Amino acid sequence: MLRSLRVKNIALIDDCTLVFGEKLNVLSGETGAGKSVIIDSLGFALGARADKSLIRHGQDTASVEAVFDLSDAPQAAKVLSDMGIEAEDGLLIIYRTMSEARSDIRMNGRMATLSMLREVASLLVDILGQHEHQSLLAVSTHIQLLDKYGEESISPLKAQVATLYHEYKGILKELSQYGDESERIRRLDVLKYQIEEISAAELQEGEEEKLLAARDRFRNAEKILNAVHTAKSVMDGDDAYSVLSALSSAMTALRQASSYDKDLENEYERLDASYTEIKDIIGDLESYIDGFDFDGASADRVEKRVDLIRSLKRKYGGSESAVLESLDAFREEYDRLVNASEDIAALEMRKDEVYSELLRRAASLSASRKKCAQNLRQEIEKELSELGMKGSKFDLSFVSGEEYLGADGFDAVEFLISPNPGEPLRSLSKIISGGEMSRFMLALKVITARLDGISTLVFDEIDTGISGKIGEVVAEKLMLVSSTRQVLVITHLPQVAAMSDDHYLIEKKTIENKTFTTILRLDEDGVIGEIERLSAGVGEYGTLHAKELRARALSLKG
Repeated sequence: MLRSLRVKNIALIDDCTLVFGEKLNVLSGETGAGKSVIIDSLGFALGARADKSLIRHGQDTASVEAVFDLSDAPQAAKVLSDMGIEAEDGLLIIYRTMSEARSDIRMNGRMATLSMLREVASLLVDILGQHEHQSLLAVSTHIQLLDKYGEESISPLKAQVATLYHEYKGILKELSQYGDESERIRRLDVLKYQIEEISAAELQEGEEEKLLAARDRFRNAEKILNAVHTAKSVMDGDDAYSVLSALSSAMTALRQASSYDKDLENEYERLDASYTEIKDIIGDLESYIDGFDFDGASADRVEKRVDLIRSLKRKYGGSESAVLESLDAFREEYDRLVNASEDIAALEMRKDEVYSELLRRAASLSASRKKCAQNLRQEIEKELSELGMKGSKFDLSFVSGEEYLGADGFDAVEFLISPNPGEPLRSLSKIISGGEMSRFMLALKVITARLDGISTLVFDEIDTGISGKIGEVVAEKLMLVSSTRQVLVITHLPQVAAMSDDHYLIEKKTIENKTFTTILRLDEDGVIGEIERLSAGVGEYGTLHAKELRARALSLKG
């Protein structure tokens, strides 16, 4: 539901805010006062093209802020959440600006794209004008409205069709993975080569790391041996100043000194332990030197093994584990393709079974739709008759067949209408009369307003060319729609004005040579006065007539 709309610097509007009620909101005023600017501003907030010519003269920037209560729009709230935009306190604040340089869109303070805005807006507001409509003229919505209308009987059948269709598509996808026989033979040859190549390598996880360590050892054998020899020589060489020789001299000196000072015995013992540890190290180094075996053939084998492993990694994965996983996958695919004939035969049989059942269920769904379509046709024609279009014909065109088969069945549905007796049924988009289109849309909305999930409906002067008794009917229909949805209507009809729950008067004023559009929320006396103006009433009798219209409307609403 639209809670409020703030418009700034658009056309003749300087800065105004409208706070809307939950039911029937009427906007009226003299021609040219700026009523349609309000609807244009709302359309701009909902993603319509930014028309920079609407920026108020003398201003650089125009903006519109629309505040929505999402408590009755759970689908819009979910879409917002999926976009990462949270609706705090259940509210959505859309703020959009435009200037010569750029435009800016924000939803709950977050930057948004035009496509994001339009996706959310399509779930919140439906704007119906004399010659355009956001959803009913889109043929793709007609089958959705029909299915919603007949939901009780249609929905279970749609679910069955959708389940079968997805199973059927899954079977087709599985069959496509086998390819034809020549493709399978070629694929088996490739798989056989890949399996043999990886298997022959007898690859093990972690092997490359060990090989690289061995390769480094082979490549630096001379440096390693020289270093070990140097270390051993320093600790126990022929040089009189080797480490062991120096430790031995130090120990002899401390042993003599400790006989005079017992405190030095601890230092002597520490040197003795070091002497023993170094002798062990020297022994280990001798063993290392004696056991060091540099084999040119082994080094060559390591190099070749590293090259092989890296080649396999380039072909089948970035690691040894990935190569081994590829091997398992190749073996599994090979086994599957070897037994493909049996599997394909079973899949083909299941495909034919599912397809036959799918067509049968789709036919049942189509029959149910056609039955519901007859009920919808009768309701629409009844509404049109009450709206002064007696003799109008409405029907739903069905084109059904396997070429249309999908998760929703095999029907293509379009609304058709003949507004005048004797004329052929035609597509809605080809109806020329704006008044006829307006009344048809109103008739359909009376029936479908509870179905489409859109919480706010906007009627922009759909009562053009209507008066008298039909005006009363239009007012009653709008009242009926507003019992389940918020309705905003721009009108010239006193009957519609009399039915308002909230009424806004749009006026044009000139102050200091500047023209402004002002908006005033009318109290009860103001509503009576506006009804009188719209009725072209004069004096006491005009006021009395206005009061009678209002009293009758309130009685009906009660």
